[in-house]
Amino acid sequence: MKNLKKEFLTTFVIGAVLLGFIAILLNMIFNNLNLGRLDLTADQVYKLSPSVKKILAKLEAPIEITYYVSSSEKMPTQWKNLERDVIDKLKDLETASKGMLTYKVFDPSAEEEKESYEEKKQQEAEETGETDEKSKITRKKIAERLYEKGVIPFGVQSTERDEFAIKRVYSSLVLSYLDRKEDIIEEVRPETFGTLEYEIMSRIYKLISNKRPKIGFYPSDPEIPPQMQQYYRQQTPPDMYETTVKLLREQGYDVTRTNIKLEDPIPYDIQTMVLMLDQPLNERQLYEIDKLVHRGVRLVMAANMHNYQISPARNAPGEFDLRGMPTNININDLVKKYGFEFDNKMFMDKNTAFIQVPVYKTRSMGIFQVREQRMEPVTKPVMIRVNTQSINNNLSIANGVNDLFYMYGTRLTVNEDKLEQDTLNYEPLFTSSDFSWTREGAGYGPVNEDPPALENVLRYQPLGILIQGKFKPKYVDVNIPEWPKEPGEESEEAPLNLPSEIIGPSKENKIIAIGCSNIFKSDMLESVTSHKALLINCVDALTLGDELINIRSKNLAAHRIRETSPAAKAFSKFFVIWFVPLCFVGLGIYLNIRRKKK
Repeated sequence: MKNLKKEFLTTFVIGAVLLGFIAILLNMIFNNLNLGRLDLTADQVYKLSPSVKKILAKLEAPIEITYYVSSSEKMPTQWKNLERDVIDKLKDLETASKGMLTYKVFDPSAEEEKESYEEKKQQEAEETGETDEKSKITRKKIAERLYEKGVIPFGVQSTERDEFAIKRVYSSLVLSYLDRKEDIIEEVRPETFGTLEYEIMSRIYKLISNKRPKIGFYPSDPEIPPQMQQYYRQQTPPDMYETTVKLLREQGYDVTRTNIKLEDPIPYDIQTMVLMLDQPLNERQLYEIDKLVHRGVRLVMAANMHNYQISPARNAPGEFDLRGMPTNININDLVKKYGFEFDNKMFMDKNTAFIQVPVYKTRSMGIFQVREQRMEPVTKPVMIRVNTQSINNNLSIANGVNDLFYMYGTRLTVNEDKLEQDTLNYEPLFTSSDFSWTREGAGYGPVNEDPPALENVLRYQPLGILIQGKFKPKYVDVNIPEWPKEPGEESEEAPLNLPSEIIGPSKENKIIAIGCSNIFKSDMLESVTSHKALLINCVDALTLGDELINIRSKNLAAHRIRETSPAAKAFSKFFVIWFVPLCFVGLGIYLNIRRKKK
């Protein structure tokens, strides 16, 4: 018996030791292998988009990503897991690239501490007369070296227990590819982590192409409408899109502005045309745009069909009147051929935002009259707020876009029969809420803002759309429209009547249409970050490649429990309290009847 116990104990110990060694060996073998991760989340927030592998397959040489990040001990509480999440994302990209993408992590703070210690040693050595030439790199030099790359520490709020402070931390990505200029993602934050995959891939795409993408932008220098010539005689009208163009140039685009005129034509070698429509176009301008679409130049177009004025009501103190006037933009003459139109009706939504409206009041101060101004918060149904829930998160265009301030915009009407007939694909980018309506309106009289009857309510109307396919041109088998004559210009030459240059089959193309150009004007871009993201994403998606448009934002969505009805609550209480006892009672009755039968 003792021999059996001894043999069992020996076998057990040897087996346990062998299993331990096997576990350690397997861990060493698979430690350096990144086999990917299994994503079991409902929204697939950790799974790479299919387009990622297609873009990485275009790499001609290895690309290196350096993540400059402060240690987690120095990060605020909500930033503690950022380094781990970013490294996990980089590991996934490394696996998908099959060795063509590598990464490394560098902590500038630790390096600065190390160099600070070396600097202290150097000072002590100088005091004793022993100098060390190796200790010449200082914290200042490290900061300067990183600054040259664009890696700059930034401040974040830190709240721990009863302490509130601003910490300066590093969290930047630098991408290096061949001998091309390094690209940098300056600030990687927890709140923007969901768009990190798109940010990295868009920069890789630009590094691969090794050239500045060219885009056209309309309008160019502000043009003075004929009815405003007298007003602007002594001054230049403001450039409403100066910040917009500057933003696109900062993103690495070669932007050429044009007014689409004979002496100011659309550049031929552009890849995308951005149209901000605030006034009607002439027939020749429509023809030039149609020609662009036919030869495959992508379009981003936004148009405001109405302008509005909000002012204090004369007969109702504290109330404000809404007046509107159509802009008479005629882009529908062209785009209805493509299967959609900008609705000419006034569009309103129950989900609104506020603006500040100046209110003036005159009061007496002795013999003087003083005019005072105060700002009043006002909301109207034409100042629409587009929430995150109304944005199509399946496309990269939604990356970084939260709420949109859809100021005085309109809806887009889609002719689905026309799209099906021309084999065009359509996807909404963002929509209105589930309670919106339209109003007929023309002139400067007060607009009826009252919500309609429930049967007339419109739900989830498209405000931004993406259409792709081969668009049938409008100006085919016709003569080229003549350039309009300038006021006072006369010409004795007869019209040329040249045949249209739009011939042959149309090329595959994409158009993004948005029913509001106000969201891209300088004042709006400077105040609403989501508008910047929307503009950049639209241009990136159409210009940099078809793959980028399918890299979506991967933010964790809060799946809230829906409100429970009274009947469901009653059933839940009954189930929790009485179900188990009734089961026991039923089982007891069954066993009692069965025993009596025996």
